[in-house]
Amino acid sequence: MSVKTKLARQAVKTTAKHTAYGTASRFARKPFRSVTLLALGAGIGGIVGWLIGRSGGDEPFEPVAPSGPTSAQSSSPSDQISNNSTEQASETGAVS
Repeated sequence: MSVKTKLARQAVKTTAKHTAYGTASRFARKPFRSVTLLALGAGIGGIVGWLIGRSGGDEPFEPVAPSGPTSAQSSSPSDQISNNSTEQASETGAVS
């Protein structure tokens, strides 16, 4: 393991310990404030998640059928590759 990787892991470990210690000591000193901030963060996160989930658009989701040959149409992998490349070329508007 390189020195750079070791230092990065040590920095992450130290930061995590420091954050956990600070959070625990703040909770011990001001429990009401900690619970209030936690609840506020959870509430805001829930509202934002709900809004993002609803902003998907007005039309309902309709799954798209996969394009390409089925196994009954083409049994060899080389046929499937050539069909897929032809389809991609026609979709992009390239002339083959």
